[in-house]
Amino acid sequence: MNTWRAGCLASLLTALSPAWADDEPRCGPIGPTGQQRCTMPDGSTLQRAMSADGRRAMALLRRWADGSLAELRCAPTSLLPEDREPCGHGGELAEVTLYREPGKPLGTLSHRRGVLMRQVIVNSQGGTVRSEEFVDNTLAPDRRIKRVYYPSGRLRHEIDLVEPAPEQYHGREGVGREFAESGQVTQEVEWAGGRERRIRQWHLNGQLKLEQTIRRLGRDELRETRSFYEDGAEAALSRRRAAARGGVRRARPAAAPQALRPARPPAARRARERRPVEQLTETARPTPPAQSCRRSRAATRS
Repeated sequence: MNTWRAGCLASLLTALSPAWADDEPRCGPIGPTGQQRCTMPDGSTLQRAMSADGRRAMALLRRWADGSLAELRCAPTSLLPEDREPCGHGGELAEVTLYREPGKPLGTLSHRRGVLMRQVIVNSQGGTVRSEEFVDNTLAPDRRIKRVYYPSGRLRHEIDLVEPAPEQYHGREGVGREFAESGQVTQEVEWAGGRERRIRQWHLNGQLKLEQTIRRLGRDELRETRSFYEDGAEAALSRRRAAARGGVRRARPAAAPQALRPARPPAARRARERRPVEQLTETARPTPPAQSCRRSRAATRS
């Protein structure tokens, strides 16, 4: 029976191996400058420049059989023979169109000196799904704004973050907003130094629903949360101190006060609770050996 199962498994693997092979890209060796060329399962051709450890592509360019672009990733400097023009390494703003398949646009990308300046991704009907924009400021820090849209085309989510030079980056800094399809803002989060600074939420009628401020207290943070009813009346107030944590976290409703732990019983009560155990220990004495039993019987007979 085991032999029969092993034979069936071997035949199954043999039948599936070609299908698995078709799903994997066929890539040539990595050249001295890190360049590699691959043929993808969908028929497109990929050119990429790998990092020194060979684990990630620093720049890539994928084209369909008709020459149209399917994917583009740029580096600060030109790393591929064909990336200079679409990545704008000449200093001019270069805009290209990506295609999800030949003849069907996916969106547009704009680069200057390898920096993504603008991106617009559309669905199959041509509606905007998401966008990204780089704002180059002279007297203020540069910013990057990312937006996501509802199927109706209305704004759903927007995040506006400062984008400093890599050596000046100290964590996320900016603001993120979420919107209802009616256009009413429903949540706003502010970050500074990679941590949340303030969180606000609104009811659909425009009234403030929740406001949470976060203050640093050494290694901890103090979160003060105020919640409100739809008519604007204050519903609750809570303060919570916890270990400071970074990252993105949604605001939570004001927490109800936690129940206190039951007080520890006094010493006299603990002594009474242990007394039955002590009595049991005293009465449970070991049985005398058999020899002592025989001696006691002999003494009784005499």
